[in-house]
Amino acid sequence: MMKKLLGIVVLGLLLSGNANGKIIKFEQCFNTDGLAKSHKELTGVKEWSFTINLETTKVVSRLAWTKEEIEKEDLPKFMQSTYNITNYDNEFIYASNKAFDGSKKEISLKVSTGEIFVSLRDNTYILQCKTQAESDGNSINGPSSGTAFFVSKKGHLITNNHVVKGCSISKITYQNKDYDTKLIATDKTLDLALLKAELRPKSFFNFSKDDVKKLNKVYVAGYPLGKGLSDDLKISSGIVSSLKGFQDNSNEIQIDAPINPGNSGGPIIDENGDLIAIAVSGLAKDQTEGINFGIKSSAAELFLRSNKVTPKKAMYSGIKDNDKLLEILEQGTVYTYCE
Repeated sequence: MMKKLLGIVVLGLLLSGNANGKIIKFEQCFNTDGLAKSHKELTGVKEWSFTINLETTKVVSRLAWTKEEIEKEDLPKFMQSTYNITNYDNEFIYASNKAFDGSKKEISLKVSTGEIFVSLRDNTYILQCKTQAESDGNSINGPSSGTAFFVSKKGHLITNNHVVKGCSISKITYQNKDYDTKLIATDKTLDLALLKAELRPKSFFNFSKDDVKKLNKVYVAGYPLGKGLSDDLKISSGIVSSLKGFQDNSNEIQIDAPINPGNSGGPIIDENGDLIAIAVSGLAKDQTEGINFGIKSSAAELFLRSNKVTPKKAMYSGIKDNDKLLEILEQGTVYTYCE
């Protein structure tokens, strides 16, 4: 049960960080394992494809036979099967369903190479496929866009490590202009990355001087679905639900404000306009509702200090009106993407 929950969390994290490449197709799949040539399921196959939908956490297999095989075995033109994604471990996507005889059928899809490992009863065979991300050519290996925000007047920015992982160059869009950034440091455990752009931002975020508490009102800013939805900064609100993340992670908080694909790396602020967390992940939406996580600003502060960046702490507490909160969020939050 815990492994299944972990899989849901990782898939949720994957979705919240990646605004593109949510549907990946494995096409022209053919057998590469000599031991499987005699397997009935592979006899007379014309084409075989698998469609991975990270949003619904489903894999759809579509198998078509040759005309000769259809006439010989009285088969339908194609057969379609649906698998439930159960886990993801940064290399493989795992999914399973039940075969016609009630036995469990499992597949492992290696996105980087297009290999599929199929296990049915005591038989295992390997398929080699061509892969294609349906959105815009991006695969799930390294999200293509997300959110970042300024933490110094010298152009230092924070985002999630999984947002910049695999990027040759990370860029930001600030005040309708695109800028290259330099990757200064990452922390894979915290899932944080420190970037630097050669510019002086109009504003940057102050870190809260107060400890976050349950029921505190929060605001989340970011670019869910990248710029496919619009290039306008989106803001959602909610409350702090828990002071711990998944599996008692004390470096995170749980909030009920929505975190969607593309929100990863965005700021979470309180009513004072001060940073209390960084958006990182949410549980898969088809499994849960309103369970999302942010990395505490106190953990991010230690990360910055260890990399010789001193975050500015808020001096005073005072609830700000909506216009001031909007100004803070819009002047300090940016869209980030890979090149």
